Amino acid sequence: MNVLKCGFHCLQVNSEEHANAEGEATVWTHIIPEEILAKISGGKEVPAESITVWIDPLDATLEYTENLQKYVTTMVCVAVDGDPVIGVIHKPFTGYTAWGFVGEGSNVVPRASYNTNFPKVIVSRSHSGKVESFVRVAFGNNTEMIPAGGAGYKVLALLDPTDEEQDTADIYIHVTYIKKWDICAGDAILRSLGGEMTTLKGEQIDYSGTEGNKGGLLASIKTDHEALVKRLPPWEENKQ
Repeated sequence: MNVLKCGFHCLQVNSEEHANAEGEATVWTHIIPEEILAKISGGKEVPAESITVWIDPLDATLEYTENLQKYVTTMVCVAVDGDPVIGVIHKPFTGYTAWGFVGEGSNVVPRASYNTNFPKVIVSRSHSGKVESFVRVAFGNNTEMIPAGGAGYKVLALLDPTDEEQDTADIYIHVTYIKKWDICAGDAILRSLGGEMTTLKGEQIDYSGTEGNKGGLLASIKTDHEALVKRLPPWEENKQ
């Protein structure tokens, strides 16, 4: 995190990396890859104080220690006035990178169709017990749940699959506290494709400041997100 702060000292940077990590100043060459230039029309200037950068250098840490490499990602997100605008999810063990720039474009696409009547729901493998009853009340006892590691991996599960190891799901639900560096990049990518990521009550998540998200999580794409929220049972954060 210090590396980025040295190069862009005016920015608010929140990261799972230790704040006292050593590093040299980052210098931006102002060279933008051609694949990005081909998909975006440009950008706009915003005040530095309106920007918050969220960095997760190793998402799915537990799975990494268990050698479950398919779940591991590295994520960066740029939020402006609390709204996720640019998101990047990188799979370090395959070299695959997904990115989205809200209002401009993305290098990933949704799948052709999604089943919201009897959805496949991807959930955290470390909290599957807590979310199971919640999901089954909303969508029925026969709902297929996919336990998986890493919030970045779960967001990619909502999109056109990137490789044979990538699970696919119709929606992503999380019912416990989660750090915003885990979800900001995925939120930006989904928004760039017309999808949504909200709290379980349907509220937009604010990515300014430093606090995590206490409101649970519902993510979907190419669906009636509001209708999905209405199907969820009553949820109170102090009970999770």
